Amino acid sequence: MNGVFPADLAVYLLLAPVVAYIFVTHRWAGFLPWYYLSVFCLARIVGGILGICDSESLAANIIQSVGILQLILGVDGLVHEARTYRNPSGTRFLGISVIIGTTALMAASMALTIMGSLDIYQGHPKPHSLQHWKTGTALAVLAWAFQVFWAFFSLLSNTGGKGLPGYQGGTALLQGAVVALLFIGIRVMYSLVAVCTQRRDLSPVYGKTDIRVTLMFLPEVLATLAMIIVGLRTRKLRETKFIATYSQTPQNC
Repeated sequence: MNGVFPADLAVYLLLAPVVAYIFVTHRWAGFLPWYYLSVFCLARIVGGILGICDSESLAANIIQSVGILQLILGVDGLVHEARTYRNPSGTRFLGISVIIGTTALMAASMALTIMGSLDIYQGHPKPHSLQHWKTGTALAVLAWAFQVFWAFFSLLSNTGGKGLPGYQGGTALLQGAVVALLFIGIRVMYSLVAVCTQRRDLSPVYGKTDIRVTLMFLPEVLATLAMIIVGLRTRKLRETKFIATYSQTPQNC
């Protein structure tokens, strides 16, 4: 049995309710990051169940391969939420453009990865199957690299709003995004090396358990925990911002 599947099921069954709680407390301002993190947890639970029933399950292994894409989208949403609190009066065009671009890039990455890996896992590779798989994985790395730049750019810019009610909380969200991206980087680089070298010991399906745990399972869990911790820390951010804004509003006698 692939030992990662039971671990996925156990861990994400515990984390999913916490993510759901954060989703509710952050409301619409934090819809994107906690929605995608919820989808990621759900995918890991479903993949874990399928993998325990059949470790050679094609669906389980595909889910395990492409699940990291939802985590990248979650971090993208976390940066957007942070920017909303740090600079609420700023233009939303740039942030929304980044979200649309990242989502499109992740959709292309997922489509190419599934299309290429599916043919190979089924034992009927087509002439361009491996190239599609490599391209899809490379797009995920590209999206991760851009998110690193975007997170640091957002962290180092908009410093003029330090006195705003949500500034400190938004900064905490950005710091959480940076920490999560560190672990996501390990995961996506592992995937790229594995698919480019086609070494069996690095395979996310047939590779050594210690390699898969160290380079696939643990980075995903640590990235998820980084997001959860910062999400719990800022769960009252919307309420705090509202109270601070209301107290600064002149009241009519």
